[in-house]
Amino acid sequence: MDLETYLRALPKAELHLHIEGTLEPELMFALAARNGVALPWASVEETRAAYAFSDLQSFLDLYYAGAAALIHEQDFFDLAMAYFERAHADGVVHAELFFDRRPTPRAASPSRPCSTAWSVRVVKPRRAGASARA
Repeated sequence: MDLETYLRALPKAELHLHIEGTLEPELMFALAARNGVALPWASVEETRAAYAFSDLQSFLDLYYAGAAALIHEQDFFDLAMAYFERAHADGVVHAELFFDRRPTPRAASPSRPCSTAWSVRVVKPRRAGASARA
């Protein structure tokens, strides 16, 4: 077995992961369209290119643009589920997630969406044989 195969097979843990930072371009565009949020990029491909960060500010610009599309409980649920599916495929068996508590201007109830994300965070990984901690 080569080193890459060995490393990919090892169980992994993700510590201090901000869930908004896992938002991928396809889901960002879907959420923005669903919620009527304008993004600064014209396409998924343009957004993906923005992931080649040149500095901290370019990362933060992308992070906050994506976070602005997270408005409703379903948005946080969809984000959490997308993360868990990717994490499971990557062999993550334990994740400690965080979310940005600053409400977005359009969020109807900033605390409500978080409850679903936290519930999904604990329940879904356990179904897949992983652990989670609140």
